[in-house]
Amino acid sequence: MSFGEEQGAREFLTRVEFSPEEAHRRFPNARRLLWQGIFISHSGRDFHRIMRGIVHPVVGGLIRGEGYFVHSRLSGGAEGYRQLVQAALHWCDKFMVVISEHSIVNEWVVAEVEWAIRRNRPMVAVRLDAHEWTEIVQRLGLTPEAIPVVPVFDFSRDDAIAKRALRRYLKTMLGEFPQGVSPLFTGE
Repeated sequence: MSFGEEQGAREFLTRVEFSPEEAHRRFPNARRLLWQGIFISHSGRDFHRIMRGIVHPVVGGLIRGEGYFVHSRLSGGAEGYRQLVQAALHWCDKFMVVISEHSIVNEWVVAEVEWAIRRNRPMVAVRLDAHEWTEIVQRLGLTPEAIPVVPVFDFSRDDAIAKRALRRYLKTMLGEFPQGVSPLFTGE
């Protein structure tokens, strides 16, 4: 068993050094496909709902090709999975967390959020149910002033409104609008 398999998610992401060369050797197309994309952190238990309700109708329509990373355990064994997540976190420069009853207790989601906060990644959150952004960051033990303000889009109520609002925000986050133009007042 290697060092990565022995460690929990937070320990792995904070203590295992990232090697771009090793990651490229293991995942030869990942850097090209994910460079400056968006990492979507979520619980695997919400995977199909996220793909149907957020990724395909919103994210996929804004990003050509594979400019986003939404992982599943189908990516390989434990070590391969960990290394792929680590590589995607490094190569994607934007971060989305999907908040749900499953993700607030998921060790990988918490570790990925912590990783993104420590690296000042532009972040956005999507709510699938009554759970809140603060429930994830409270698990990190951050002081209130260390918790970043993150826009949260509520998919627990009206998906159509949330999809439009998230699409507008992501266009700005992904750089499709000139600086200073508010996504809330821009037409589709």
